[in-house]
Amino acid sequence: MVMDSPLMEPLLDPNGQAPAVAATPDEHGVAAGDESSTVVGNGMDADGSRRTGGASAHAEENDSDDVKGDEMSASMQRRLDESSAVEDEEEVGDDAEADEMASRMERRLAALPGRPHESEPFTIFRVAGPMRDRNRHLYEPQMVSLGPFHRGAGRHLDAMEAHKWRYLRDLLARGGGGGGATLAAYARAARAMEPRARRRYAEPVPLPPAEFAEMLLLDGCFVVEFFLKGEEKADDALIDASWAMQNVYNDLFLLENQLPFFVLERFYDIATGGLGRDHLVTNVLVKYLTVDMGAAQDAETARPPDGEIHHLLHLYYHWFLPPEDRPGSGAGGPAGAGKSEDEAFEEWMSKPMDERIPWQLPSASELKDAGVTFRAKKSPRSLVDVTFDRRGGVLEIPAVESYTNHAIFANLLAYEQSRGRWELQRLVSYVLLMASVVDARRDVEVLQRAGVFVKGDEETATFYAHLGELCPPPEFVENCYADLFRDVREHCGRSWNRHRAVLVHDYFSNPWTSMSAAAAVFLLVLTVVQTVYTVLPYYNPS
Repeated sequence: MVMDSPLMEPLLDPNGQAPAVAATPDEHGVAAGDESSTVVGNGMDADGSRRTGGASAHAEENDSDDVKGDEMSASMQRRLDESSAVEDEEEVGDDAEADEMASRMERRLAALPGRPHESEPFTIFRVAGPMRDRNRHLYEPQMVSLGPFHRGAGRHLDAMEAHKWRYLRDLLARGGGGGGATLAAYARAARAMEPRARRRYAEPVPLPPAEFAEMLLLDGCFVVEFFLKGEEKADDALIDASWAMQNVYNDLFLLENQLPFFVLERFYDIATGGLGRDHLVTNVLVKYLTVDMGAAQDAETARPPDGEIHHLLHLYYHWFLPPEDRPGSGAGGPAGAGKSEDEAFEEWMSKPMDERIPWQLPSASELKDAGVTFRAKKSPRSLVDVTFDRRGGVLEIPAVESYTNHAIFANLLAYEQSRGRWELQRLVSYVLLMASVVDARRDVEVLQRAGVFVKGDEETATFYAHLGELCPPPEFVENCYADLFRDVREHCGRSWNRHRAVLVHDYFSNPWTSMSAAAAVFLLVLTVVQTVYTVLPYYNPS
């Protein structure tokens, strides 16, 4: 008898139907069970009663679960195998792409000029920093572009491109002395100099070699012919127009607008039949580069620097600030000259803080009140030849007669800052000193009365203040006036010097006050003498 039991419920599917179960054969291979082994789909036997054999059905379900588990395991294994194969393919692909990338980078490394750990010979830089953005007119050419940095930079430079071709034609017409200066000779020279000239620029130049060489030829021949026309005083609309001449002159000495000097030297050599660098420098360029230099060298005494000349601005800087044989009194010497960077740094660190980082001086009027006397220096070696006499408290500054070329001064400052960390920054030091001393109209008047400024006005103070903004902060400057700053501060710190300055200012500033003071002193002496002679008989009657 079959009983309805809760234990049979799990055999039912969710619809309340039992799955078909095959009869389990006995030991003789005959199916065991009722007379009819047919199972009705609704879970009842043929006679209408509920079927038996629940245990057999449960066992078969377990077997089915095992089969499904095996199938699932096999499927998962296949997926894992496929994923592993894909990862292997990706690793192989990554290795191939990495090899290709390394090969491409190696080709670019092999194309780099120079050797590892070898400093590049950069001599032509682009001025950087926020001050450049606010003073573009000081660093960018206004009329003619030379070199790659400003090539095709604007319409205002296009007109001079036609003049370059005209100057090239005039230079070729000279014949090179011996008649062999053909355009092909210049072209061969330009192609030979192209790799070396390209390495002089601190930024990559995207021009192809042939186009770069053509730029060198056209710009270099223009500069050479420009100076040759000026030497010969030839009639030329560009040179005869004073405004054009001044603009071209300024553009020739912009740091960003330079050609390597060996390019100019080679083209000049071809054009003149081999006169050489010394003739170019001492007979041609010196007539232009020593104009409007103020206290710099005269044209007769100017000499080219030893070693390589980098470009025209480098030559101008050398003549504007010639090297000194010995450090001036109180001017400091080149701390890093002839020494390694480590030695220069150790020497710099060994100095007291106020000598390592000389800050600004008081204004000229304040220094005068503290007992400092200003005087125009006689026969200065350069514009920066500033000295201080500690005994007399005299600060001697070279006279500034007519130098007001803001653009060239700014580019000289920029060039000086591009020479290296431990190079003595003499021009930057001078500008910082003058910017601190000349602070207002009253300071300009003090220096004008001393003969330092031939012409003094409010624009003079503005001029030095603006130049001071183009300099780095004082703590980052290798200042050549460290000893001078220290001596001036010590002098101003003595109270006697200040009292003496007040006495001179109040009683001896002009002849009338001097006469009044002398009369007062004379009367005081007479009064003392009279008092002595009056009192003396009282104590010594005899």
